[in-house]
Amino acid sequence: MKSLSTIAVSLIIVAFTVTSVGAKGNDALHETVSALASKYAAMGSAAPYVTAKGQPVAQQVSFLQEETLTLPVNSSLRQIALIRHGEPDLQKAGKFSFQDAKQFAVDYDNVGIVEPDDSFFKIDNPDEVAVFASSITRAKATAQYIFGADSQMTVSPIFREFETAMGKHSPNLRMPIKFWTTAARIKWVLGIDRQGAESFADARRRAQEAAQVLVNASEDKSKVALVAHGLLNRYIRENLEDMGWHVVRDGGSNYLGTTILVKLEN
Repeated sequence: MKSLSTIAVSLIIVAFTVTSVGAKGNDALHETVSALASKYAAMGSAAPYVTAKGQPVAQQVSFLQEETLTLPVNSSLRQIALIRHGEPDLQKAGKFSFQDAKQFAVDYDNVGIVEPDDSFFKIDNPDEVAVFASSITRAKATAQYIFGADSQMTVSPIFREFETAMGKHSPNLRMPIKFWTTAARIKWVLGIDRQGAESFADARRRAQEAAQVLVNASEDKSKVALVAHGLLNRYIRENLEDMGWHVVRDGGSNYLGTTILVKLEN
């Protein structure tokens, strides 16, 4: 029989070998993700802007095509794009009373967008892309603008923005709308004056479920696009990263901001 010392040495060698292989795999993954991020950066540096009412609103972007990439042997690429809706077609300038702000919140969920002159997200083959959209009007309108009114897409309330309530009580002030919406969001996070809106904890769980929906869809189609909202997309992104996805394009949180994550599969 082998001595205990011999067995111990063998186990150490096996552990070292597994660790080394894992480290090499992580290095290769890091290099590939970095290369993909560099490709997106290069595309962005040369991409033109689309305009709305004569003003530039978003740079053109598209998914990377796998056949043009150098990937590790026997691996495939999945991509998920998280797109914020376009600018709602709603007057935001000036100062609002509390009642004005409450009406603004209602209107905000029921208007279309200031539609750009051309789609900023270019899709070479629509059949390769699974498209999802929030059920809120501004997101649905954005998805139709990007992908076409007749395109196949899944519209679901699971992708709606985190809910907030303006509440019942407020000082008698006239302030910019950003003041009211920010105050409402803070109260909601703290659980104050929610008036039946879902809790912050429930909203985060919904974002986790939404992320899983997108991951499941990517197993059928390697390119997935979601048109939704700033805060929801932020938490979906966090959940995707927890599941091993990597950000290769950070589009920020402005209107039409588009963040793309990738995952390599062997």
